[in-house]
Order: sequence, then C-alpha cells, then structure tokens
Amino acid sequence: MKNNLHKIFDFLHQAEKLKSTLRYNKTRSGRQESTADHSWRLGLMVFLVVGELKLDLNMERAMKIALVHDIGEALTGDIDAVKIAEGKFQKADKTKLELAAMHKLKNILPASSGAKIYSLWQEYEQGKTKEARFIKALDKLETLTQLVDVGYRTYDKPEFIANYADNAVAEFPALREMLNIIKQKLKKEFEKGDIPWKKEYGQFVS
Repeated sequence: MKNNLHKIFDFLHQAEKLKSTLRYNKTRSGRQESTADHSWRLGLMVFLVVGELKLDLNMERAMKIALVHDIGEALTGDIDAVKIAEGKFQKADKTKLELAAMHKLKNILPASSGAKIYSLWQEYEQGKTKEARFIKALDKLETLTQLVDVGYRTYDKPEFIANYADNAVAEFPALREMLNIIKQKLKKEFEKGDIPWKKEYGQFVS
C-alpha cells in the first residue's frame, strides 16, 4: 500500500524554517530566539502545567495546538505583537497572511493530516475552546518567562511587557497564580534596571 510519507517530509521541510524564524526576544546566550524555540518550551509547559494544576482539559489536544499555533510563521516570518500594538502592522493584514500560509501548508500534507493541522490552528485563532484559551494564555506566559530569563537590559517597552499576558490569562483564570509568580520575578528585573513598576502592573512583595 502506498503511503504519504513523501508529503509529510515535504511539510517537515517547510516547518524546519521555524528554526530560523526569529522572534522579538533573545535567549540567555544572547542569540535571537526562534519560533521553534518558543513553541518547544510552550509544549513543555503544557505537559507540566496541566498535570500540576490538574486542569480539566484535553492535554493531547492542547499539546497539538501548542505545536501548530505558530506554524504559519514558517512562511510569513514572525509578525511581532509590538509592531501591531504600535500600529506599524495591521492585525487584519497579519491574519490574512497567516491564513494564506496555512492554506499552503495544509495542501502540502495528505488531506487528512492537512485538515487536522488547519483545524487545530483555526481553533487556536478563534479561542473558543478551553484548550485554545489555555494555549493562548500559556503562550503569553512563555514569552514573559523568556523576558524574565534574559533580564531587564532587553526591556525597551516596559509598559507593553508588564501587561502583556493580562487579557489572555483573564480568559483562562486558572493560570492567574502562574501569572502572578512570573510578574513577581519580572518586577524584580524592573527594579534591577531602575524601571518604574506601576501600580496597575500588579502589587507584589519583592
């Protein structure tokens, strides 16, 4: 029986580009972080956080969403949230580019696999299921964790950073404690760099 492994390898060839798709953040070694770096640790967080908090959700589905949530960036590159917040790039344009990218990637794969990945990506984008809301919140928390990792010297937009995960976590309140822990660490970094920590960021004991 003929299989579709050649199509899967064609898809993986495209997905490899995520290893070289650079994000806004850096790693502790000083190199630019890639989308693949981010997605890997997000997947690790899914496994650890679902178990620790005993969350009532489908972990396998959440893991799959984490793996594919940024897969379109293999073709579009990373369109940073800072650019959208500053009006340098329109969210509607980002959505249009990513939608086109996902159609291309879906069509590389066997029909069944392509449909599954596209459906998981759509689920994340729409944010209607608890698994999608969980990954949307955890995605922001992974980014904040990376900012804590690299420290205050990279904080060129402190107000944007401090509030970055608030709305997403509000949509999945079970992660509020995790957000508070990360913000406490973030506040210490702000203090190291003499960056004002405003009351609206959250009040924590240093």
